[in-house]
Amino acid sequence: MLLAFLESIARSHPGAGVSVYWQDMPGRLIGGIRAAFPGVEFVQTKFDFAGDPIQRISSKVLCWARAAEEHTGDLVFADGDTLVRRDVSSFFKDDADVVFTTKPENVPLNTGVILTRGDAGPFMRAWRDATTRILRTPELFAQANDQSLPYGGTDQMSLYQMLGMENPRGLYEIECEGRKVRVQAEACARLNETNSRPLSDEICVVHYKAGWQQILLNGRPFSKWRPREASWEMLTFFLETFVAGLRRVNSATDDGLTAQDFGIAWPWYWREGKFSAPLYAAWRVNAALKRGWLMVRGKLKPGM
Repeated sequence: MLLAFLESIARSHPGAGVSVYWQDMPGRLIGGIRAAFPGVEFVQTKFDFAGDPIQRISSKVLCWARAAEEHTGDLVFADGDTLVRRDVSSFFKDDADVVFTTKPENVPLNTGVILTRGDAGPFMRAWRDATTRILRTPELFAQANDQSLPYGGTDQMSLYQMLGMENPRGLYEIECEGRKVRVQAEACARLNETNSRPLSDEICVVHYKAGWQQILLNGRPFSKWRPREASWEMLTFFLETFVAGLRRVNSATDDGLTAQDFGIAWPWYWREGKFSAPLYAAWRVNAALKRGWLMVRGKLKPGM
């Protein structure tokens, strides 16, 4: 997903400065990506994921807080499972230091894309510390993952509480390290689309979260949460972007890397953007047989 993400940036924002904070990636893959995108800064982190599982869960806010200390100006912080379609510069607001995204749903915010202006360090450090506090407090961690509550995860609960979130309120003012920070809400539907729907000009960033990863990484079929007709254009956009990135890697390295090497479960039923019903049916039968065999052997893992 990182490969597709970087390809989307190269296409939508040529010449933009990009930094990737990473660790625990196979050398052959990170080497290929580095060769394909020589203008990108790759910063290897060394968080204690094995000894402290909380650091793995909070790796995003840890990395983003560090990035905010090492960069200033107009910054876009984005999850690696997003793809950027269009220029996002218009979303930077003169009256806001931070821009986050909201949607009219039970979980009203998503932190997949955050924009900041100037010095984002105080905000990011405050968010990091608030997230870590939730992770280290069992009662709060349970609340963060309670589906009846409007959080959807630890880093979203911490931001929700920092803001005193009120939907559909647009502008917030909070204090971080003794400094006033103005935080503006922007629609997920424009800057961080998490739902499946046909692509339109208003969608600048697509976020391939949740059920998308079952489809793209685990080869699972479409579902009621990711229906085929609503998801098809987004699937095509991802696959075409990924293929372009893969060609870029192989052109730079002659390694002959494949989609499988990058963990993408290539769908049989996708043929240059067109849907093949017979191939989809055959693919589903094959997937069901594999699932059944794992079940018989007692090796079926949750989510498979």
